[in-house]
Amino acid sequence: MFYVIAQFILLVVIAWPLASLKISIIGLLLILFSVFIALSALMANRPGNFNVRPHPKKTGTLIVHGPYKFIRHPMYSSLFFGGLGILFCQFSYWKLGAWLLLIVVLALKARFEEKALCAHYEGYSAYQKSNKAFIPWVW
Repeated sequence: MFYVIAQFILLVVIAWPLASLKISIIGLLLILFSVFIALSALMANRPGNFNVRPHPKKTGTLIVHGPYKFIRHPMYSSLFFGGLGILFCQFSYWKLGAWLLLIVVLALKARFEEKALCAHYEGYSAYQKSNKAFIPWVW
């Protein structure tokens, strides 16, 4: 639960206040890319399969299509890119620090979650070896 609370607090720190956003083409493109990744991940999941907490649902199924075909954690990736987009629109050093801390929190959350996924889904270890966690072919 710590990871979920930390994630949302850091997202608020990065985004607050939204009213002061200055338009940046790079920032806007990153935010749109983030929304695309998130919506693709939500569409790939069947209703009731998605969970904000890093625990697989008992009745859930392992999703390996859509963005999950390329990365294991597209929702986390969308937060990385969305946060970076907001940084381009309203940069400050404390927001940069919050964004870097968000990456650390999400990476730790993913490690915690993957232990549970390996225990819950028989094929997850093979899937884990064939796909990067956050950025295809990179990380």
